[in-house]
Amino acid sequence: MALSRTTNQETTVPGIRRYRATVRMRLALTYSALLTGSGIIMLGLVYVFMRFVPTYDLAAATVTPATTAVPGSTPDPSAPVPGVPEGSTPAVPSGTASELLVTSTDQMLNLLLVISLVVLVVLAVIGVVVGWAVAGRMLKPLQYINAAVRGATHGDLGQRIGLAGPRDEISELATNFDTMLEQLERSFAASKRFASNASHELSTPLATSRAMLDVAIAKHDGPEFTKVLHRLRIMNERSIEITRALLELARVDSATARTEPIDLAATAAEVARACAAEAAAHGIKVELSLDPAAMAGDPVLIRQLLTNLVQNAIRHNTDGDGHLSIQTASSGAHGEATLVVANSGPVLEPGIVQSLTEPFFRAAGRTSSSGSKGHGLGLSIVSAILERHRGTLDLEAQPTGGLRVTVTFPGAGVFAE
Repeated sequence: MALSRTTNQETTVPGIRRYRATVRMRLALTYSALLTGSGIIMLGLVYVFMRFVPTYDLAAATVTPATTAVPGSTPDPSAPVPGVPEGSTPAVPSGTASELLVTSTDQMLNLLLVISLVVLVVLAVIGVVVGWAVAGRMLKPLQYINAAVRGATHGDLGQRIGLAGPRDEISELATNFDTMLEQLERSFAASKRFASNASHELSTPLATSRAMLDVAIAKHDGPEFTKVLHRLRIMNERSIEITRALLELARVDSATARTEPIDLAATAAEVARACAAEAAAHGIKVELSLDPAAMAGDPVLIRQLLTNLVQNAIRHNTDGDGHLSIQTASSGAHGEATLVVANSGPVLEPGIVQSLTEPFFRAAGRTSSSGSKGHGLGLSIVSAILERHRGTLDLEAQPTGGLRVTVTFPGAGVFAE
């Protein structure tokens, strides 16, 4: 999950990343360059040796003029051949007229240079092809490691690479990565069990304390005593809400998100209707701008995410004259579903916005009294649900007060892959 945070500090925007060839292509080109370079050195040495070391004594080829034969006549073998001394045998051509004829040292060396260049080009092409195949075979184990890293990034810590084969640097990397995944899985499982067990263990005594406080409030009429009991009742109810929120957070962390088609606009409208009574009780005006936004995910978790965002916007708002807007849309090249929840309220410092997704954190200026319904886990649960759905969360403190939350989900096709 990517979390975009707005701060009042000056940030540096990284430059555009230049295109860079893959490792496999770079290895293939390196192999080809080494092979071609070795060929250049070898052929260069051969050329220098052939030019300066040997002494050549090449005889000029004898050119035999063509004779015209008269049809029906028989050539006289004893007749002299022009250009051939008497008593010697004329040269008989051993090949066709297109045969390559070398008559001087310069011609032979030039021919050697041309053939060498052709061989170098062939070596370069062969080097790229062979290097591509060899590099692909060498780097194939990294594909398994990359897939495991991608799965771990999306919360799947149960997979293992299990790379078999000879022991080398890549197999040691895979083994160490499997060990790291195993330790992380045990650590996360232990923390989830602790949160779940602690929440369950706290639920029973808190519920019992609430029942006892209700009985005590009903039986005692003293104003001071009743006031104390009411305050204890509020604190007890707050503890129960925190326990329930911890249970929800533990359930989200341990759940596997389903992938069902969801219309984010329809779910937002349903949540807005469910929270309308609470918004009216606080005097908050709710504005809806719901365009169709198709996505794929777990309907229960998406509804919980929307409920947490809307309740958070209602409870940390300005009572009496506050406003709340909910917008959904579909945009982007892959049809990303976007949800925007903006509310009025106290002015927030931009530097604090980055900490709002931390458990039990409440920014200065947000409701934090003992009678508050907030427990500091709403955005933490939202963050956990977004991580399950590969979504992004952008928190922005509005200049006039309040918070603007932008949630982006991948398109249905992207998430289903």
